[in-house]
Amino acid sequence: MIELDIATAETIGTRAEQQDAATVVRIGREGGAALLVLADGLGGHVDGAKAARIVIETFRERAAGNAFGGLELSRNALDEAIEEANGRIRSASDPMDERGMGSTAVAAVVAEGRLVWVSVGDSHLYVWRRGRLAKLNADHSRAGMMIRHGHAPNEPEVLESRSLLASALMGRPIEEIDKPAISMALAVGDVILLASDGLDVLCDAEIGRTIAESADRGADAISRALIAAVLGLGLSRQDNATVVTARILGSGAPADPDDGLPPSVVRPGPSAEDETPSGWPLAVGLVLLAAILASVIMTQMQ
Repeated sequence: MIELDIATAETIGTRAEQQDAATVVRIGREGGAALLVLADGLGGHVDGAKAARIVIETFRERAAGNAFGGLELSRNALDEAIEEANGRIRSASDPMDERGMGSTAVAAVVAEGRLVWVSVGDSHLYVWRRGRLAKLNADHSRAGMMIRHGHAPNEPEVLESRSLLASALMGRPIEEIDKPAISMALAVGDVILLASDGLDVLCDAEIGRTIAESADRGADAISRALIAAVLGLGLSRQDNATVVTARILGSGAPADPDDGLPPSVVRPGPSAEDETPSGWPLAVGLVLLAAILASVIMTQMQ
């Protein structure tokens, strides 16, 4: 029987307010189904935290009404919850504030050993399987749009556009909604990860390594390790970062652990190929500096 091990973790970073929100709702009595939701209030907007809470409350209320009672029901229920959350944000917004308030949203239902989801904005949905990591949902930022039009993810223009959202829940018609045409079959050992963009300080390769190093210790260890990796960078400007982690346990999942994952959606930032072996630039720099100093000393002694 399929079981789910689920945990969440977060950090406020260096921000004055936590504008991320997340929830986990178990579905049914068997322990193998759940609704996972993460929302990231738009930074710089009034009541971003409130908008994120509206998203979470909308999904929780619909779950309480058994809207996510099965895989096929969940597909429509996810769409309806997104639209309702958007409407609630419109009703709660101050009409005198031109910017309004808004939030991203990524919501996933795990049921019958399969995964369906819906997302708006630049929060992430990943699946990790036996050392492989795939980002499943589209990045609805200007940077994400540029990548889809052929730009490299590490181009300066792309990196500068990461915080400019092309779609979000702001009470207006939603520009872009991402959802799968078919559900994804899961395998025992798979790790599902929902994350706000505060995790973007880690490249996908680092996220994958962190999951791999913690997977055997469970979802709580994975969640804590990811947030610890973010904080370990010691950045002077760190956004809120929140993760929701679900690990597939038991038996009976429809996919085989050796099955391939879907192609990963490329997100802005450095890729694994861009990474330089640890310590190499520093070593080269120290050698060159030593050579220059030696040359200067020899010149003065002559």
